[in-house]
Amino acid sequence: MAPMAQLTALLGARVTGSDRNFDRGLELPVFDGLVRAGVALVPQDGSGVEPGIDALIHSTAVESTNPDFARAEALGIERIRRGSFLSRLAAERRAVAIAGTSGKSTVTAMIAHILVDSGFDPSFLGGGAAAGLDGAFPPGSLRVGGSDWFVVETDESDGSVAEFTPAIATLTNLTRDHKEVDVTTELFARLLEQTRERAVLHVGDPALAAVDRPDHLPIVTVAVEGDPVWMRADLVASSVQLDPGAVRFRIGGADARVPFPGILTVQNAAIAVATAHAAGIPVVRAAGSLATFAGVRRRLERIGSADGIEVFDDFAHNPVKIRMAVEALRPRGTLWIFYQPHGYGPTRFFRDELIETFQEALRPDDQLLLAPIYDAGGTADRTIRSEDIARPLTEANIHAKVVPSRDEATRDIVAGARHGDRVVVMGARDDTLPSFAREILAALLARTGEPAAGRAQR
Repeated sequence: MAPMAQLTALLGARVTGSDRNFDRGLELPVFDGLVRAGVALVPQDGSGVEPGIDALIHSTAVESTNPDFARAEALGIERIRRGSFLSRLAAERRAVAIAGTSGKSTVTAMIAHILVDSGFDPSFLGGGAAAGLDGAFPPGSLRVGGSDWFVVETDESDGSVAEFTPAIATLTNLTRDHKEVDVTTELFARLLEQTRERAVLHVGDPALAAVDRPDHLPIVTVAVEGDPVWMRADLVASSVQLDPGAVRFRIGGADARVPFPGILTVQNAAIAVATAHAAGIPVVRAAGSLATFAGVRRRLERIGSADGIEVFDDFAHNPVKIRMAVEALRPRGTLWIFYQPHGYGPTRFFRDELIETFQEALRPDDQLLLAPIYDAGGTADRTIRSEDIARPLTEANIHAKVVPSRDEATRDIVAGARHGDRVVVMGARDDTLPSFAREILAALLARTGEPAAGRAQR
């Protein structure tokens, strides 16, 4: 919501906005960025919804009982879902629309980085804050460029991905997330049907084979060596090397190095290179650009280290993302995971898969600290608890416990973490998680006697 509010204001509209965390008095960088863009922040009590405004743009997480939503309904003001409004903005530009159920924030930021580095001067709107993207508006999820190119992350959770009519569409992967697979498959097929120039398809994901390909649309296929049907792809990431802090591979005869770990980084980078190629950028140029890619906030973001213990912050919240993050953080010593389930509905939806993922991905010495489920308010069914995940894990001899407070989690990590271990904070929706990751690092630094700023990196 925030980057779209910034974009709308920067395009000349008068924009107001409300947020529960603003009402709670939290001081977050996103609020500073909104004010700098000219967005007026107002309480979420309906007072900011005045007669005469053109529309109320809302997240699908906003319930009909929300004061702003109810006030707009009473005044007869048009209410538009976030994704639908974004599709309207994208329709006026030469959009590159990225869709998928994992990794799309990183792929979107990578594509924007390559296009900026290649002189395309694109606009960009992503689901995560791109670190170091030249020309990005703080805190980094938005860039307003001087060309018609618009690199944008779509959303399948509300179905709005099927409303886009981009020049180029990119499909990264397809798993059960927000919706069942067959529903998302149909949404992706509608996106391709409405794509005007060409598409990029990650054929290394077998689930994407079920997405209908329209006859009119040229498609560039991409895969990682060893993926299913990888030999049939137009572009293949081969000779893959996975180092603790970077990946290397070859694609289209070019060498690529990305300064982030994990096979998912290889997959994301290959898809980004293929998309840039579809936009007219030579593969060697696109691959070379990724050496200076600075990442996306909360996507395996390395916060810093203390006494040989590295601390990471990651957006992983569903089983696929959690598994990928755990695999990327290998090989090291013990892995300490602080995981906060991001809502009662999602936790209920994924409960069995979360348990299975932690059972399969964690090693005997790994430590899982489960926070209480994040409560965003509203009328959610609160009959599920984090204990419902922890209990079967402990019965399966996995080191899992529910920590009622963050102070207790920090004490456990400080008491138990040793040189060579890695600590990762995982979860979505709660904007205070990045601060908590930094609090853990500060506590580890204090244990060693180092000043808090000594080894931290932003």
